[in-house]
Amino acid sequence: MKFNEHTKRIILRVSLIFMVLLSVVLTGIIFGTDAHFSGVEQTASKTTDKQIGEKSLRDIFVPTQLFYYRNDQLYQVYDGNKNLPLEFNRLTEKLDKRNIKTVSQDSKNYKKMLHNQNYLQLTYPDQITMPLFITGLKKSDSREFNRIFVSTKNKTNLYLGNDANQKLYRIKIDDINLNKFVHQVKHASSKIPVSLIHLADGYSVVYEKPTKMQVYNYLTNEESSSYYVNNLLGSGAASQKTTGDSTVYSNGAYQRLIVTNKTHHYEFVDYQENKIPKLMTTRLTDSLYYVRKTGLSEPDLRFFDADDRTFIYQNFVEEYPIFLPGNNTARAQVDFAKNGMSINFNSLDFQIPVPTDDSKVTVESTTEALNELYAAGYHKKTINRIIIGYEIAKETEQTESRDLVELRPAYYAKINGKWRSLKEWLNLSANKKSKYMKEDTNGL
Repeated sequence: MKFNEHTKRIILRVSLIFMVLLSVVLTGIIFGTDAHFSGVEQTASKTTDKQIGEKSLRDIFVPTQLFYYRNDQLYQVYDGNKNLPLEFNRLTEKLDKRNIKTVSQDSKNYKKMLHNQNYLQLTYPDQITMPLFITGLKKSDSREFNRIFVSTKNKTNLYLGNDANQKLYRIKIDDINLNKFVHQVKHASSKIPVSLIHLADGYSVVYEKPTKMQVYNYLTNEESSSYYVNNLLGSGAASQKTTGDSTVYSNGAYQRLIVTNKTHHYEFVDYQENKIPKLMTTRLTDSLYYVRKTGLSEPDLRFFDADDRTFIYQNFVEEYPIFLPGNNTARAQVDFAKNGMSINFNSLDFQIPVPTDDSKVTVESTTEALNELYAAGYHKKTINRIIIGYEIAKETEQTESRDLVELRPAYYAKINGKWRSLKEWLNLSANKKSKYMKEDTNGL
């Protein structure tokens, strides 16, 4: 009996120890589960806030062209050894919340500033909002600018200009030393004489004489459609349907990815994203969120153009955008609408520049290009912008593998909100051309 009682006590103690351990384990599981769901909630919150990744906004929303005066002549400046606009962006990245003063809303004062020889000028391809340049500002700050004036003498202030409404703003930069940057600009390796012309959206660069420009060869790569299906629709099983030249992948009734076969073009539509962001800053950052969601590589990807609800991102070679073949010339275009958000993008990735025999081609002057548009019936008031960009040349014996492409310079114009090459605008049929014209077709 004593043995049995002793055994019972041992069994009881072991049972109690087991119950305590089980209680600890269950408690851990419960708290772990709570922590897991907390993490899920945090992740959902981050998704709602459209976290755009760790790469700086300033690497995408970056000035792409740089100008300075010398002996009464304006020059477009480029240095093959240094990316000067990106260097400026990095020098000013510590600009935090500070007073921004409106100093002028007068077109005459703005024009004087454009011709002030004591200032360098950096330009964005299109307007961005103040919070994308100065950290700590509220997203509700809707003031926009596209041009930065850097004094070559008094370096305690920066001036920000908006070509569209010709407003000028001033901010103090006592804590930033731009002396080295100004010196680098003045001694840059490439200087092209230019002037400025005012068109519908602001000021465009005029190349006053025919200009010799570099031809580039690039090795390219393309991700498979499954890569984009996984990024945009998730790793779950998406339904697939092929009709003609297109394949449609769907994730339920609210998301679909349309792949145009034998091309690099994709269209992603999310019908759940049917609330158009009210603030321009939010629209800009949300558009970048969707571009990054696709998984497109970003080394030379830049913000290029914005029209209220449409936002375009392009690859750049040096300071010039690359336009892609087909109806959708953008690397990525995001459109917000009340029936959903869509993003059209191109999977062709420009990876490695290939050395060439230093070949160059001559591009006609901007005045000649504009006169061709006027002669074809386009009116100056309908021309938003005109620029030099790069396009993929026709395949040659060297490029027929499609792994190697040749990029050649060409004029591109935005007319009534649509980007096309100069050649395409001139060859447009009369019916299609009429919607981009005004009755008054007098030139300058």
